Amino acid sequence: MIDALKEIGEHISKKDNKSEIEIFLDKAKLSKTKKILCILLQKTEDGKYFYKKVISEPYSVDKPILYRGGSGRGKDILPSSLITEKVNKTFENKIIKWFNDQKESEVKEIREILENNKGKIIEALIKEYENFHKDERKNVLLTIKIEENGKEKHLGEIEIFRKILVEDASKKYYFLKSIGESKGKGICFLCKEHKDLYGFVLPAFGFSFATSDKPGFTPSFVQTDHWKYIPICKDCAKFLEIGKRFLDLYLNFPKKEENNFFGCNYYVLPKFMYGELFDEFYKYIEFFKDKEYEEGLLSKEDWLEKTLEEKKDDLRLIFIFYSKKGGGKYIDIVQYVEDVLPSWIKKIDRIQENIRKKDIFQEENIKKILGKDWHGDFVKGRTKKDKGLGINNWFIVFTRNFFPFSRTHGIYEKYFREITRSILSNRRINKDFLISAFVREIRNAIKDNDFYNMKVLCLKSFMLYLFFRELKLLIDENIEERLEKEVIKMGEEKFEERIENFFKEYQFDTPSKAAFSVGMLVGYLLGVQRKERKTKFGEEPFWDKLHGLMMDERRIKNIFTEAINKLRQYKVGFEELEEIAAKFLVKAGNKWNIPKDEISYYFALGITLNEMFIFESKK
Repeated sequence: MIDALKEIGEHISKKDNKSEIEIFLDKAKLSKTKKILCILLQKTEDGKYFYKKVISEPYSVDKPILYRGGSGRGKDILPSSLITEKVNKTFENKIIKWFNDQKESEVKEIREILENNKGKIIEALIKEYENFHKDERKNVLLTIKIEENGKEKHLGEIEIFRKILVEDASKKYYFLKSIGESKGKGICFLCKEHKDLYGFVLPAFGFSFATSDKPGFTPSFVQTDHWKYIPICKDCAKFLEIGKRFLDLYLNFPKKEENNFFGCNYYVLPKFMYGELFDEFYKYIEFFKDKEYEEGLLSKEDWLEKTLEEKKDDLRLIFIFYSKKGGGKYIDIVQYVEDVLPSWIKKIDRIQENIRKKDIFQEENIKKILGKDWHGDFVKGRTKKDKGLGINNWFIVFTRNFFPFSRTHGIYEKYFREITRSILSNRRINKDFLISAFVREIRNAIKDNDFYNMKVLCLKSFMLYLFFRELKLLIDENIEERLEKEVIKMGEEKFEERIENFFKEYQFDTPSKAAFSVGMLVGYLLGVQRKERKTKFGEEPFWDKLHGLMMDERRIKNIFTEAINKLRQYKVGFEELEEIAAKFLVKAGNKWNIPKDEISYYFALGITLNEMFIFESKK
């Protein structure tokens, strides 16, 4: 990751011909600034300073303004600060305090002028600030301007302030107030050249994995020897600084905090196999600047299709999922996935779209399962109900449903991150583990008497199962190349043909067919009981016979017999469905070679999907 970040910074530095001063400026933080409030000082020919007045002017990115933020509560790197509180407080706590810590005689003289004229300056600042229009008061920059020989100069035109910027901005690479200096000589970790090396480069960018505040994380337990841990030279540190800013500006998602990835933000970091490819990438990268990724990790309209269609596998993607801590000062990397091929991302996108568009998940069939008020396909119908759900990221959101972070249903954060990693990196997932998670949450819904959610979870899990199977990520799954076939349209074949085609399309094995068919028969019985007793789904008496969906082969066979007997008590029957269930029970034989959770899952799926096949009760 670090070498890829340095590589990006190096490319940008060469391409844009950035000066050392430009590298250390925080221009991105001034993107919403409209006005500058300037304390104008006059410098005479003999080098004396005088306070002249307070002026304001419009902000422009082309003006030679020096601004680099410091800590949230402390002073900034230079006497240029954004007004985030009352104007007088910003002047006293940021500008005056900055001058108090400076040792150069010329700068000390400016401090005395500001102190001696403090009352006048504050009064003038407040008056000028209040003259701004309401929209102009946001992100106002307070700074110093010096008039010399009749010309007004910004800090960027004054050598002493330029020098202070470079020295103080570089100082964070090797100095921490709580520890002291950490630097030495040796081979740089990145460029492999013998140079002066700094120890706090990565902590300076907020990477918490490079912590230096605990002796146990440093060589020989000596914190000042941290430069030996990941030794980085000044040149590489500057490239990292450029790369990190580029990452924050263009490749940091989501843009809106409310759309975060289940508590995390993430970077998509490109790593180029061939350097010349970066020029192509750079032409289109501004496409990302204001883009909000609500619809997926990477969507089909992105630069991967536009720019890298022919060379797409000359590029590798690194996904870095992180959470903020220390008030946003540090980032804690919670998941790191490297060497992701763009072609794999495109395959994920294609398969999730194909599954979402399958006939089984379209409005006509979902209405039969979840009610006539449903609108849109299954995913679209859930977008306002499931936080963060978009039409292209459903597989991630649905995965979270089965690996929740919940006080009542358990904390499965580690497994959720691992599943996400497996999807991105094309790593296999244990099928039994996945189905056990499906069944666990379906049973929880029944325990909570939320039978509507039980149906929703069955549909979500089936979509996920198909998604993982199509990507060939399931371990112990006998996946063969699927034959070209038309999408099955329910209602065009006879009942038995529809069932058989359904099993063929979704590749059910014989025990799964048996459990699913018995589940359908039970679903039909539950419908009869609802009609007879005028009750809602979940209130039917036969639920007491279903053991909280803790199924095995013996219970499935017993429930089949009990369901038929109960139907006869109501003087109804469904001959075709009873024959199908009996046929697959016979074919499955004894000692089914699938886990109990899998039996339970297909049984619950049959209860949920039966309305797709059954249109009216058969006497």
